[in-house]
Order: sequence, then C-alpha cells, then structure tokens
Amino acid sequence: MKKINILITAVGGDIGCNIVNIITEQKNKNISLIGTDINEHVFCHDQIDKFYVVDKVNSKNYAIQILNIIKENSIDIILPISENEILWFYENYDLFINLELKILINNKNIIDTFLDKFKTSVALNDILVQTPKTFLFDEFTNQLTFPIIIKGKSSVLSKEVQIIKNQSQLDYFRNFIEKQENYIVQEYIGTTEEEYTTCIYQNKEKTEIISFKRRLTGGMTSFAQIVNENVLNAYAKKIAQSFDLKGSINIQSRRVEDEFYIFEINPRLSSTVYIRDKFNFQDALWWINDLLEQKLFSLSDKKVSSYGDAILGYKYKFNGRKNEKWINTNKRWLL
Repeated sequence: MKKINILITAVGGDIGCNIVNIITEQKNKNISLIGTDINEHVFCHDQIDKFYVVDKVNSKNYAIQILNIIKENSIDIILPISENEILWFYENYDLFINLELKILINNKNIIDTFLDKFKTSVALNDILVQTPKTFLFDEFTNQLTFPIIIKGKSSVLSKEVQIIKNQSQLDYFRNFIEKQENYIVQEYIGTTEEEYTTCIYQNKEKTEIISFKRRLTGGMTSFAQIVNENVLNAYAKKIAQSFDLKGSINIQSRRVEDEFYIFEINPRLSSTVYIRDKFNFQDALWWINDLLEQKLFSLSDKKVSSYGDAILGYKYKFNGRKNEKWINTNKRWLL
C-alpha cells in the first residue's frame, strides 16, 4: 500500500492534538503525519513525523508555507482544524484544484451558514428547529428582556461571549463596540448545567448521531455523559438532510424543561472528537476513509455506544532539549 501523507493544521490545540492521538493509536505504518501550528511548543510534536511553525492565515506568507509543505511532503490529504484555517482553505480552494490531494472540509452551504451565527439561527428556524431569539446587534432595539448575550457573529472573528444583565451594561457595549454589524444579540437560554453537544456524521450510506450532556471548564469539555434524546436526534437528522451533510458537524444546545434550543453549530471536527472515538463514534477516521475512498484505518465493528461518560485529565510532557535540533530556515522540529 502506498504511504499516505496527512497534513493536520493547528496541532497545538485540543482538537488537532486529539486527532493526532486518534490516528497514532491506529499504529498504521503506512501513514505519515505532518503537523502545523502558529506556536512553537505543541504537546504532540513527538507523535508526528514532521512539525512546522507557520504564520497566521492572514499573513501573505501562509499560502506559500502551506504549498511548500505540500510539495516537500507529497501531501495526500489536509485536515484544516481551526475555523480560521477552514475558512481560508474554503476561500482559497482554487490553489489546490490542480494538486492531487483532498481537503477535509464541509460543503459551501454548511460553511457559509454555520460560520455565521446569525445565518445559523435564520436557517434553523426556516426548517423548524428551535434556537434562542437572535438579532443583529446594529438592528437590536430591546426586543428581549434581560439577561441577554452579545457575541461575535462569526467565531472566526471573536469567541468572546458577554452576558448583559441590564440596560446600563447594554449602553456601555453599544458605545464600546465599533463594528456592531459583526455582533449578534441572543436570548439567554437555560443554564450551563443543561448544556449538550451533539455530533452528526453522514455519508451516502449512513447517518450516525451521538449526544453528550457536558460540563465546560476553561472552555474545554471537562465531563461528558452520553444521552439519548429523541428531540436532539430528530433535529440532527433534519439538519444533516437539509444541508446535504457529507462529513461531520457539531451542534451545541441547551435544554429548558422538555425543549432544546440550538445556539451554535460548528462546521468541523469538534473538541469531543477523542471522546467520541472511544465510544465507537469514529467520525475523524470515517471522514478520512470516505474522502480517500479507501479503508486506510481499521474501524470498530461495534455499534456507537448508547451509554458512558468521560472525564478530562491533565498531563504535562517533559522534553530534553540536548538531542533536538532547531532548524531556523524553515522552523521545523527534527527529532
């Protein structure tokens, strides 16, 4: 079998690192992993074959760096991980048309819609999926009662979420935020104790769904418990069918009594990817296999788990520097 060279971006983050974990646990000698990140120090650098520090996507050097990495390593498939990079690869797809490689991103409608939180709300309401009431900040005229949420319309621009409790706080942010057209106001729904994350994977043969009730610590899932909710399953199937999903997306919702409200959809592999993999929901591996049209990975023959939970732990990695060499010319670790 020909060796498959996989480029994974943002390997310094939790999603990229966990995808590296999933692939390396396969122990497939016919795979070479190449990673990139904007930071020099990444936890998984000793798990990949080559690591490159690259500029941010808004740098004019980024395209040159990526194309050089592709050429130098004969890349077969690229996994853009961060939303900034997903958007960049989507917008610059023409650079790769004549290259013999695949890019693991969702279709145009999914990316255009779900990278924009206002478009997400409108699109979901159109197919009768419940969301918190959502307004563009520059068009908001106090249609909601406090508390309310102000956040970036696109998580590519900002991931900050502000809970506004009264009119004086709202007035402050009206004066503080310059480009109000880049923000939305959203109804505050439920509590953090009733927050759920649902992943959908769909190809031409199957639709798989898994949902977790989760708890966040420092922006990461610190506890996740599998739940089986008919409403979430029905919403997931409707969204997958309506948007012609061929890959993986992640839905975030909150429960209020017997109702679920979807407040965000991530058009990508999400931070619970490693947890899902351990419960036989192997969307990262399924997607790569489907895109390459080959059985590159050995997949579990068990059904997706219907019960179980996961707890986040913390671990440091200690590296000796004496036997490592730093190459200044292209910023690459050679181990």
